[in-house]
Amino acid sequence: MRILMLLVVACWLAGCAKDVVMVNPVTGERRTCRASSLDPWSQQKACVGDHTAHGWRRLDAESRQAR
Repeated sequence: MRILMLLVVACWLAGCAKDVVMVNPVTGERRTCRASSLDPWSQQKACVGDHTAHGWRRLDAESRQAR
């Protein structure tokens, strides 16, 4: 029963992560940091962190409405 519960929780958590769109404010270029089905946060965090370190910004619903 414990294994089944862990499997359900793992599947549920994997569905929570969504792709993150990053935009270069200088050029307007967009890149998508995809969520992995195995560990949705580690690869995505690395991608977002790398782009942020190079001056990119996260494109979210609020910033799209401001345009």
